[in-house]
Amino acid sequence: MVESTTVVSRPSPPFRKLLSLIIYIFAGLAILGAITAVAAPWAFSNTALRNEIAAQIRRMTGLAANWQGRAVFVVLPQPHISIEGVSFADPSGALRIDARYFKGYVRLAPLFAGRIEIASATLGQPDMQIDLDRRPMPEDSVIGRAADASRATAEAASADAARLGAVTLVDGRARLISKQLSPDLSIDAINLTLDWRKLRAAAIVTGQARLRGENAAISAWIATPAGLLRGQQSALSLKVDAPSFSFAADGGLASMPKWQFNGHLHAAAPSGRTLLEQAGYLVPLPSPFNDFDANCEATITAASAVLSGLHLQFDGNDFEGTLAFQARDGTPVFSGTLATNRLSLRPFLASLSPATGRDGQWNRDPFDLKEYGSADLDFRISASHMLFSYFEIEDAAFSLMRNSRRVELTLAGAKAYQGTIKGRATFEVSDKGVGMQATGVISGADLAALSFDAFGWPEFYGALTGMANLESAGVSISELMYNLEGTAQLNVAQGQLGGIDLDSVLHRIDKSPLALLADIHRGRTAFERAAFGLRFAKGVAGIEEGELENSSLRLGFGGTVDFGERRLDLHAVAAPAIGEAKQGKEIPKFRFDIGGSWDDLAFTPDVRGLIRRSGAAAPLFSQQGNAGKHLGGGGEDAK
Repeated sequence: MVESTTVVSRPSPPFRKLLSLIIYIFAGLAILGAITAVAAPWAFSNTALRNEIAAQIRRMTGLAANWQGRAVFVVLPQPHISIEGVSFADPSGALRIDARYFKGYVRLAPLFAGRIEIASATLGQPDMQIDLDRRPMPEDSVIGRAADASRATAEAASADAARLGAVTLVDGRARLISKQLSPDLSIDAINLTLDWRKLRAAAIVTGQARLRGENAAISAWIATPAGLLRGQQSALSLKVDAPSFSFAADGGLASMPKWQFNGHLHAAAPSGRTLLEQAGYLVPLPSPFNDFDANCEATITAASAVLSGLHLQFDGNDFEGTLAFQARDGTPVFSGTLATNRLSLRPFLASLSPATGRDGQWNRDPFDLKEYGSADLDFRISASHMLFSYFEIEDAAFSLMRNSRRVELTLAGAKAYQGTIKGRATFEVSDKGVGMQATGVISGADLAALSFDAFGWPEFYGALTGMANLESAGVSISELMYNLEGTAQLNVAQGQLGGIDLDSVLHRIDKSPLALLADIHRGRTAFERAAFGLRFAKGVAGIEEGELENSSLRLGFGGTVDFGERRLDLHAVAAPAIGEAKQGKEIPKFRFDIGGSWDDLAFTPDVRGLIRRSGAAAPLFSQQGNAGKHLGGGGEDAK
């Protein structure tokens, strides 16, 4: 017997897809019908709809809503309420929002129960005014009650269970007002979303806005906003990226007793000066602060900041240390201690006006004191190697202090050119210009290297020791130089004077005085010591007690150094040392002058004196002398 088998045919794949599509369509229509049915009372009652939305916003945030346009309930593509022309404000005046439109997207489950509950909202072109010194959330709102609830209580737990939502701002702008902000901070082109689903949950901010004229991407995460409202600390992460700067913060934020951040900061900018000036702050230091980058641990409040473990880079310099900021009586105060292996001051100097003009004279342009700023400074800096113009300094420890209109630079000590230096310069800034006082001491420095770096003169050798005490006042570099007053003393030990061999000159001056003119610039003069003093009066320094000595000669010199006109007028006489002079013979002397512009000094020997010492030329001078007597002239005494 053969058993028959019943075969059940299954729908073909295309038919199954069609059946699924039909089911989805009917399900969608059923849901749409249900939504339409439950929303019908709200859709046909504009007043009831607006009142319900206003009540929800007031209950959750404490903000009072004012509607100008009709409320429209839209089912597709997502159920939401749309209202044109809306305003929100809190009773204290801390927050006011005027928006072109409001879209409130509703939750489906409450809607089926006949209730409207906003899950998220969009504000179009909101214009916001925020007073940071006031509290925007009233105590009778959900957020206000959560803020007032004592921590770790049943009241706090109940408040934290409340559901909030997400708010999106489209093309908005805001003005932030605070006693700590001057002027007010304006932000526009705001396109941000605040996602805060529950009071106990984290709040997330993402989007972008235009700060100081440029677009910036913004992202922030606050772990426990409800705890933050109660004065507790909350973990915080913030990042802002813009073409002119980037900023990141990770740490803890507390609101009681005052707002305070503790954590790690990283900030970078192509130009720190440009960034601060765009923010309305004048930088009281002459540097571009290019390629600015800072990493540190920070403690920040509204009126102060302390940056520790700081790694700071700008203008090719790399620092480590601490910095602090404090707003004191309306004047910002910056202080810090920094250390670096290599410090180049060239970027600071490059930002200043040149000391000399195109004519080779001192710059006569008035000092630009408009950007002097108002911040007080107190910095301590140490540098293993420091480059100042063409000068190299090692193990430098110096300070920069500024208080009101007074700036003080102090070099506590440093090594330079195999010697040591220290000094202090004080500048008083007033409407009449700049007053300057400067003192300095140098000991055991290599004169050859120093004079070459300073003036390009390689002719001087020895160990230099000296001191200076100067003061001046003026509205320009030129006036400061013309008004120099004070004294200076310089001493050189175990040195050489390049370009002339005075010992050889004195030995040959009686034998062949005229022949000296041909090779007078050859050789060197070694000496045990050289010294001279300078006394400044109205920019002209008189050379006092100038002398240079070795075992066989003594060189005396004097004259003036005109710092205002940048000129030198030096007169010198070389003679054998007292023990070298032969009894019964005239002591040979060699006179010469050095003079002219600092940039083009001329060495001029006493040619007439050399000619007189020549036997062949002596009768000529005798005849000129007699002729002078016959003419009534006194003649010249040949020595």
